[in-house]
Amino acid sequence: MNLKSITRSIFHALGFEIHYTTPRTPPPYGSDTQPLGHIEHFLGDVRARGFAPRGIVDVGANRGDWARLALKMFPEAAILMIEPQEEMQARLTELAQSRPGCHYVKAGAGRESGELVQTIWPDLAGSSFLPPADDGQLKAGTQRKTPIITLDKLLTKTYPNFSPDLVKLDVQGFELEALAGGASLFGRTELFILETSLFSFMPGQPVTREVIAYFAERGYELYDIPGYLRRPSDGALGQIDLAFVKANGHFRASAAW
Repeated sequence: MNLKSITRSIFHALGFEIHYTTPRTPPPYGSDTQPLGHIEHFLGDVRARGFAPRGIVDVGANRGDWARLALKMFPEAAILMIEPQEEMQARLTELAQSRPGCHYVKAGAGRESGELVQTIWPDLAGSSFLPPADDGQLKAGTQRKTPIITLDKLLTKTYPNFSPDLVKLDVQGFELEALAGGASLFGRTELFILETSLFSFMPGQPVTREVIAYFAERGYELYDIPGYLRRPSDGALGQIDLAFVKANGHFRASAAW
């Protein structure tokens, strides 16, 4: 009796059944069997469909994990990371210095240059400019005054030769404010990926329906769902990462099923 048979007999005597399965081969990128809500698969899919961005803008880069994944999928692309949180400076500086064409700007993005109060999440996984300023939080350091830049000025003055073919925004409800300062992106950028919320978790936060309408008004259509989160309070769908593409661009050149 071989080892596999002995193992099966022992577990059978204990009331268990052993079933051996063959590991599934992941579906090829760009296929109709790809899972929904998985950013790595989504980026692989658009790459398989011929998308090769010259430049990627990562607004809300945080620790740089998304940027690293994007560079893994598109190693020839330049990337511009924008992140205001001081705690991420060392990591993003290291990443920016590790490869050519990788840039880091320590600031928030908004509709106009200036200064706003930034609220830092306790786990440092994010921050937002939506919550109102609070003297107690400012003294405690959980809020701080932060410089704000506009995407338009950054791309026309600081990086005038940068081609923003892919723009990702994850700034905790401040996405449309950041885009208000980046009007020049529309018509130039082929693909946007941004976090949206189905509830207004903070005052002034737009909901998913408003974000879809915002992009439709600017000539972009909803294309895919690269990610989602359920809210802990009741398990309801709370946030969805949406991908928008030009209505008459590369990804919608064919209407074939």
